Amino acid sequence: MNAVRFYGIQDVRFEEIPKPIPNKDEVLIKVMYAGICGSDLHIYHKGMFILHIPETMGHEFAGIIEEAGASVKDWRVGDRVYANPMVPCMVCASCLAKSYNTCEKLSFIGEISQGCFAEYICLPKDKLISIPMEGDLKPYVLCEPLAVALNICRRANFQREDKVAVLGAGPIGLLLMHVLKKIRPVSSVTALDISEERLKMAQKAGADNCVGNAEELADDYDKIVDAAGVETTLKAAVTHTKANGFIYVVSIFEKDFHFPINDIVAKQLSVVGCNVYEKEDLETAVKVIWEGRLKPDFVITHEFPLKEAKEAFSLLAGGEKKASKVVLKP
Repeated sequence: MNAVRFYGIQDVRFEEIPKPIPNKDEVLIKVMYAGICGSDLHIYHKGMFILHIPETMGHEFAGIIEEAGASVKDWRVGDRVYANPMVPCMVCASCLAKSYNTCEKLSFIGEISQGCFAEYICLPKDKLISIPMEGDLKPYVLCEPLAVALNICRRANFQREDKVAVLGAGPIGLLLMHVLKKIRPVSSVTALDISEERLKMAQKAGADNCVGNAEELADDYDKIVDAAGVETTLKAAVTHTKANGFIYVVSIFEKDFHFPINDIVAKQLSVVGCNVYEKEDLETAVKVIWEGRLKPDFVITHEFPLKEAKEAFSLLAGGEKKASKVVLKP
């Protein structure tokens, strides 16, 4: 089968590898759509997270079961599925407490095992999440980033009176804005991004205000979400969150930097980490898409065949930031 594999920094290759064979507790899934995640870009830029080289990348996908192992009874050939891509260690304190998203050694498919940037993938039956059989399958490729947004909402417990700013209008930021306008309404949502194209996407997501630099932000946001992961945005969050407010950090930072901790003390701010999601968030993501409460596929700006994955990564890595979510179609 064809697959996209990571060989080193900015070195992804389209090549043929053996088609996987499911064991008795696994299913073989034909990948219909696969999304390039921000963490895939961290791998591409820095080699972060990856445990084996070469490795087939990717953990966001929607597909159809093509074969089921001998012990698989609850799933049938032809079922449409998503999957929980997290691979927790199952032995640390967090895992024993069933807080799998805070696992000390948390990894994902595409990092520790074969990912979904391939024609087929084998996964354990207990990782599967059912997708309804009716309707377009493509929106469900966004369940994983949508689950991240839903986890932020749970952590932040947004209220109708909250004035919120989202720093970074990439897929996570855009989906969070969409959730805050459609199913967790707040007083107002301000989007910050340096890209005019992404700010146009923020308008589609429902943002009330769009600004291109931190100086245009107000100084009295109740809650700010950093979905960009750069020094300037986190410092801006500290500056523009009002006293006794909250900052939620969902982004991964590639570089360390000096941080204004004294300002956090002076304003008595709460800084809260939001790490990926829980399985329930993935299930909720499927549900709200199926019910039509959210239509997240507006964030998909480009679609490439698998063999053009290198071009897809180059597009996302470019400085112009014209792309939002890029989808591969095996």
